[in-house]
Amino acid sequence: MIDEQSLFLILMLICIELKYQYEYNDNSDDIDSDRRVFDDEDDEEQYMELRATVKSNETNSGFEITLQNRAAMNTRLRVLYSDANGNPAIAETGRLWGGQTKSVTLPADAKNINIIVEKDIFFENWRIVYKGTLTDKNQCIRIVGVTLFSKVHPCK
Repeated sequence: MIDEQSLFLILMLICIELKYQYEYNDNSDDIDSDRRVFDDEDDEEQYMELRATVKSNETNSGFEITLQNRAAMNTRLRVLYSDANGNPAIAETGRLWGGQTKSVTLPADAKNINIIVEKDIFFENWRIVYKGTLTDKNQCIRIVGVTLFSKVHPCK
């Protein structure tokens, strides 16, 4: 059984989290707002969302972007780009635990490549740490630090 103090503490944490989500709800990240474009009931738009989400292992060899998580938190890498036909697409690593390294490979004809590194603040509450564009054919990004104080550097 949970004693009264523990229950009170749990309820306080839930209230703080709900307040945080309410206050910062309009500061949602660009990827979620891009996906909201596709969240209509229209079948064609749902089909577009499926086409826009591409797993990195389904693409042909081209640009490779790597994220090294050397931080004491969960992170993820998302890369927004346009394919040869101008259709939007996304490649993502999924969650990286501390110490993990993962890469995404984009098609050789990818354009408008935007790199986004996010950190998990608290239970799937993601915040953008880094936004940038591809500067080289292959790029490696390293994140270090903790949830409240983190930095992004190029890999060594």
